[in-house]
Amino acid sequence: MADLQSMDEVLDEIFASYMRVKSQHVGRYDREFRNPHHLIALADALTYLPARDRTIRITGSKGKGTTSRLIAAYLHRALPSDKVGLLVSPEEFTHLDRMQINGVPITENVFISLYNELRPELAGILRTTGADGYLSPSGVFMLIALAWFAREDVDHYVLETGRGAKFDEVGQIESTVSVVTSIFLEHATNLGPTLDDIAADKLSVSKNSDLLVCPPGIANTYPSVIHCPVAQLLPEKVDTRLPLWLIKNDQLARTAASEYLARHGSKLSGSGIEPKSPSFLWTKLSGCRVLIEAIISASSADERLYAAQFKGRNTHVLASLPDDKDRDQLLDLWNRQGLHCREIALSGTRGYLNYAKAKNTPAFLCELAFNAPERMHETVKQYIRTHQPDVLYLAGTQTYVRLVKQALKDVL
Repeated sequence: MADLQSMDEVLDEIFASYMRVKSQHVGRYDREFRNPHHLIALADALTYLPARDRTIRITGSKGKGTTSRLIAAYLHRALPSDKVGLLVSPEEFTHLDRMQINGVPITENVFISLYNELRPELAGILRTTGADGYLSPSGVFMLIALAWFAREDVDHYVLETGRGAKFDEVGQIESTVSVVTSIFLEHATNLGPTLDDIAADKLSVSKNSDLLVCPPGIANTYPSVIHCPVAQLLPEKVDTRLPLWLIKNDQLARTAASEYLARHGSKLSGSGIEPKSPSFLWTKLSGCRVLIEAIISASSADERLYAAQFKGRNTHVLASLPDDKDRDQLLDLWNRQGLHCREIALSGTRGYLNYAKAKNTPAFLCELAFNAPERMHETVKQYIRTHQPDVLYLAGTQTYVRLVKQALKDVL
């Protein structure tokens, strides 16, 4: 088996088996066909699995990536001489930043080298999975990250799950602290069909964890599927510049980091860190204020922020929400706020990019490839020139936000 030489070759192979059988699993729940134990067993055999007392896991319907990054930042601030490994899903800019040590992503050469080392084992597993089997791309990224973390003698592991937990590879790893950020009716066709089903899936992390950190509403609503003690949250940091979801994510992150550090004889740094998220940021383009936000559910929309930043201004929305997101409710909310809404569909060969609803509405603007930042940049600039909004709100999935940030990197 000749080694792969380029990042594109590696990524194509990582996604190949999933894309081959993707259509066969439409309409089926993860519990019917996903088997995370293949890759977990391989990680165990290679001694890559982290110790329970050195691990924090994060899951949820919204905010898990932000919370994961904040936890890693708090641990690094408190323990600057230690190595903090962070695994997130999906990426912010490139697949390399899915895995970081002390905030520094893995290099392309190391990523390719580690994947080539794992290829024979992965090919052997794939041969046993049957005609409709596949290797989860998020599970393969996890395996590469764990291999890198083990090679670099990482001291602390902050691991984000994929869309679920019960049938997700990271969901099978034991941890001393687990975080559930939120539970919305999102990925219902994969984890549902009901909110209770989604809650049971995500809260399964409490079965192999010593402590659960979650909002009080979750603990009070789903006590029967919580199997470990629930932490009392630290107070929120009040900051009117930030959306409520980011303030609450920071509260969860500080609580999780504090509980974890206490187990290791340490505590949060007094200076703290500034709550921030790759999913929320302001910038300016061609004289227009631009807000970029990853948002997929009306339950996490902050009408307080909308009133403060949008009211009385000519505000337009360029949204990108596939059919499996809370599209209808978000668009209804934005229309009631008096925002002018248009929709952008993404196309590509990786992941879930079904925009049938968006394409069949008068508000549909255009379709763009998920990896075409130049076209996204021109689309945004042309929209600003044509409509001259005071504020342009670019809102949608993390994939969309990544594309927007790549397109506008010169002004970020």
